[in-house]
Amino acid sequence: MKKIASKTHHRGSPSAEIRVLDASSKDKIFRSAEALFSTKGFREVSVRDIAARAGVHFALVAYYFGGKQALLDEIFHSHVAPLVEDGMKRLKAITKGGRKPSVEEILKAWILPCLRQGEPEEGRMIHLRIIASLSHERWEYTKKVSSYMQRSYRAFIKALQSCLPHLSKETLMWRLHFVMGALFFGIRQPASLIALSGARCNPEDLEATFDQILPYAAAGFRAAECAGAKSRKSKK
Repeated sequence: MKKIASKTHHRGSPSAEIRVLDASSKDKIFRSAEALFSTKGFREVSVRDIAARAGVHFALVAYYFGGKQALLDEIFHSHVAPLVEDGMKRLKAITKGGRKPSVEEILKAWILPCLRQGEPEEGRMIHLRIIASLSHERWEYTKKVSSYMQRSYRAFIKALQSCLPHLSKETLMWRLHFVMGALFFGIRQPASLIALSGARCNPEDLEATFDQILPYAAAGFRAAECAGAKSRKSKK
């Protein structure tokens, strides 16, 4: 058996055809998959597509990552982990000493990490498209990171409850869901707004996106509890 990156390949793959590659092969596969998943989504990308873009044998995807699903999990986690940590750090700062932050401060702490992960600008857009594209996929594709995301989600819902006590927890969940939907749709499908506005509005301008979505989101959260939610709650 040939060795790849100083490891013996034990799987039943055409290893005789695999050349000994340098240590960057794994990273090439990771970056290739990251770019493809961010533009096409999970379902439309094959292992062979990833390997072809990386310039390596397709069997190396399984060798290094265990398959496409495991590769997706690793990529998604690499984007979600810093986002969650940044958000939790920001939330901790604005609630330090029992302080009650404003709706805008909480939403800023939630939204900014989504817009500021990744460097340079190209890295930020890949990050946003990864999160947006995979959030658009079926949820079972990202089950492995859901528990990690729940920690941040629960903390932010609790903070919103503290300054919006007139709203039920369910309503807060709905509204946070809608905010993220608006953010990700704008980033994932910018062409319609660019065309309709004659290029005056561009969701790929992340500073402009943040300036517009923050007051929009805060106004939505400050709206009264919907009558339907109250009536459904009273029937239970």
